Amino acid sequence: MKRKTYTTFAAIHLGSEMISMQITEYRGVDRYKIIECCNKRIRLGEEAFKNKIISFKLVNEICDILQGFKSLMEEYGVEEYKMQATTAVREARNQIFLLDQIYSKTGLVVDVVDMPREIYTKFVAIRNTLKESNITSEREGMLMMDISSGGLGITFVQDEEIRYQQNLHVGIIRIKESFERNRRESMYFNRALTEFLSSTIGSVRRELQQDHVRYLVLSGTETELVLKMLELDPMQKVHRIAAEDFQNFFSKMRKLNLPQLIKVYNIPESVAELVLPTVLLYEQLLDLVPAREIIVTADRFIDGMQLLHIGTKTSEALCRYWEQELISLFHTIGRRYLYDKKHVNQVERLALLMFDKLAKYYGMGERERLLLRGVAILHDLGKYVCMRSHSAFSYELIMATDIIGFSDRDKKIIALAAYYHANKLFDQNNSKAPALDKDMVAIVAKLAAIIRLADALDRSYLQKIRQCSVTIKDKAMIVQAVSKKDLALEEWTFAAKASFFEEVYGLEAKLQRVED
Repeated sequence: MKRKTYTTFAAIHLGSEMISMQITEYRGVDRYKIIECCNKRIRLGEEAFKNKIISFKLVNEICDILQGFKSLMEEYGVEEYKMQATTAVREARNQIFLLDQIYSKTGLVVDVVDMPREIYTKFVAIRNTLKESNITSEREGMLMMDISSGGLGITFVQDEEIRYQQNLHVGIIRIKESFERNRRESMYFNRALTEFLSSTIGSVRRELQQDHVRYLVLSGTETELVLKMLELDPMQKVHRIAAEDFQNFFSKMRKLNLPQLIKVYNIPESVAELVLPTVLLYEQLLDLVPAREIIVTADRFIDGMQLLHIGTKTSEALCRYWEQELISLFHTIGRRYLYDKKHVNQVERLALLMFDKLAKYYGMGERERLLLRGVAILHDLGKYVCMRSHSAFSYELIMATDIIGFSDRDKKIIALAAYYHANKLFDQNNSKAPALDKDMVAIVAKLAAIIRLADALDRSYLQKIRQCSVTIKDKAMIVQAVSKKDLALEEWTFAAKASFFEEVYGLEAKLQRVED
């Protein structure tokens, strides 16, 4: 019998406008084949954004479509699947009932992703496509704009690092629902909508006004409509359009109200209502930071789902690249709040030495390692606001910041570990401590305990320890530090912080100085 050399994977996206499925046979990120694509239009967004609920009728329609998808999966012998829902389901008040009915009727489990993970999933796919087309951010910046039905993700990349990231609730359907029908047909609607969008994204303009951008990269459901109106093939993988041509298109569109748009481009009213805010939003985005060239890719959320799954399963090198890209965003956030880069780099280095010795014995893996790196880089952010209560402000700043690639739960773990690196856990006298969910206690404590010791080893902020080794032996974690300088402050602080580590890990923490 011939041995099977590939794995069959199904990615299912329950979006605001469409339910999609791609079935793929893969061996690696550069060795895969899409063997089936299914797209069923279903308008969840308008109802969810307007009424905050998905009706009983639509729930049944969703389940019927997914039953059909499941039958296809069985025919193809799908071994792995991932189903993710985005904005409409995320914002529906009856989300729990919807997910329960889907599971009861189909057996499929749905992962509802928050906006930062949604934006990142598309980001990964688009970045991969641009690299394949030899379009990079080296020297000249790349401003990536992903517009969905309910949100807008803005990511600035330069020298292959994420230099700015912001997610806004300014999706196309959400904009449409902000204005009543009679207002959308008014001759004043274009000007009013332009002013509305300009004021909404004004903060982004201030952040990016000093940056030099060569490429404006656009993606989203409605880009396909715009490409058709520009008489371009929407199925083409990458379009490169001169900024001047886009501006000319904008100038023409700006003069048309909704009835005129329907007549000139011979498109249905439901389509025209989405095209107009899309085009005006694009114009505002291009006005943010003038770019020389517009890039439009055909990548969808489901393509990112597929790439992340296959990459995680088959390519350690690609996973490391993704990790470093995310780490660059942590440093971007740190720079915004004037962090001490030398200190956080030292804390990160020392924390990882301890983590790598502890991980396999204490149920921690690559995700926890990445979260630890985030805590190490961001643990002192609050000093930008107030030295006295810096850990509380670190928590607040992290929680208030968009961090693509990380769920809301991930972000809260990072924020809590940053807080508890300098505060007692379960302190009855601390009424201002942030809420800590029971299912987060173990991981927050493990990360915070490591950061406490790593921070103690650079208590002087002078990076005295040049080399360090960590061993676990006889129920103790022994840290051997190599330094020519006096380590008295570090030794005293380490000893004071060791008891919490010992409580969490059941290991005595010992610091031994080794002469250089």
